[in-house]
Amino acid sequence: MTLLRILRAGLGGGLAAAGAMGIVMIFVRGLGGFAPDWWMVLLVLGGAALIGALLQGSIVTAGGELAGAIVAPSGSTTPYTPTFSHIEAMQIRGDLDAAERAWAEARASHPDHALVWVKSADFHLRIRGDALTARGQYQHVRDLSNVNADLVRYASQKLIDIHLGPLADEGRALVEMRRLIDRFPGTREAADARVVLARLKAERASG
Repeated sequence: MTLLRILRAGLGGGLAAAGAMGIVMIFVRGLGGFAPDWWMVLLVLGGAALIGALLQGSIVTAGGELAGAIVAPSGSTTPYTPTFSHIEAMQIRGDLDAAERAWAEARASHPDHALVWVKSADFHLRIRGDALTARGQYQHVRDLSNVNADLVRYASQKLIDIHLGPLADEGRALVEMRRLIDRFPGTREAADARVVLARLKAERASG
């Protein structure tokens, strides 16, 4: 089926190759060279046509498949990464209410895209000063499956910072640290969490 499709796609190339070979044979014969029998002529022209059709058909088919992958990529291609320049422009202008609505729309459109939720949570924490809303969005990233581990570790660290800082919930911070250590053993983030966890435990024991 694929060979037939390639041959159809390369029809022009096959005819061009056969015509070129025919011209070469006429030229050779005109110079007094070898004069093949009719069956040999057909064989040579047919072979040239087949080779030309295969070459052009392969190029056309491959090009069509590449174009299709660009226009309508499958799941095996690089996943779409949303951009946030228009929202960041709102933030720079100081139009924070519009930016907040835009982040809400982005989260609704990409419920499983970790980067969207991280950016939105960063906005609420750093610009809006809304640690409670940011915590919920970082938690969403932490609980997603099959996402970039770096983003999950980042969200987990931000949750620890929020609980130790603006929310002043040390008990919850300890829970998040243990979760981070168990989920990402051997990482720098887990090592840092162990240090802080040990310090907090020591402070509690001494207090």
